[in-house]
Amino acid sequence: MDDRISQRWLTGLITVTVLLAVENLAWAGEFSADTIIDRLGQKQPVKLYIKDRQIRAEMKDAFGQKQILVSRPGKDQTFMLYPQSNGYMAFPATAVRLPVDPDEEAVKKIGTRKLIGQEDLGGYLCDKYEIAFFNKYRGKMIVWIARRLNYPIQMTQVGGPPTGSLSRKLTNIKEQRIEDSMFKVPEGYKKVDKPAQGFCGAGFCTVSLF
Repeated sequence: MDDRISQRWLTGLITVTVLLAVENLAWAGEFSADTIIDRLGQKQPVKLYIKDRQIRAEMKDAFGQKQILVSRPGKDQTFMLYPQSNGYMAFPATAVRLPVDPDEEAVKKIGTRKLIGQEDLGGYLCDKYEIAFFNKYRGKMIVWIARRLNYPIQMTQVGGPPTGSLSRKLTNIKEQRIEDSMFKVPEGYKKVDKPAQGFCGAGFCTVSLF
């Protein structure tokens, strides 16, 4: 695998990991937002569309090629769209849990969570939580959940391994109607076994927060 493809696959793994890590958080209605995924020294602008438990994330790889991640947890569907080649690649929707899951029993298996305050972020009143992992190597996670959106709009890992720290904040949030077609494979797209643009291949899309 050459360096260009390796870099794309690494960027893809980082982005899929962080975006899908929020699949099982509290969910909102419909809105769009901008964010920058910052992990392992990789920074990537992402446009998000959220509807119920569905995510559409539009981004470009390191070489400027557009790719779109779509996750539909309720239907166990996760796929990557490659608009420049009219192709898509499907991969298993891995069950991901973050310790701000609404299910308290799931939280208790991996750490403890406590409400540490309230804070206004961009006009959204947020409940601020601290999550302490039982595995001390993971450090802690601070999460801000916007009450009106019922969705985490900022999350920061502290005290964990420097090569695995995570930071994410939503900006330019717009509450609006999101069409169902945004979460479907467009007509005319063909399924591919390997990434048309080197984004993410079978075996390289294991979804894990850490």
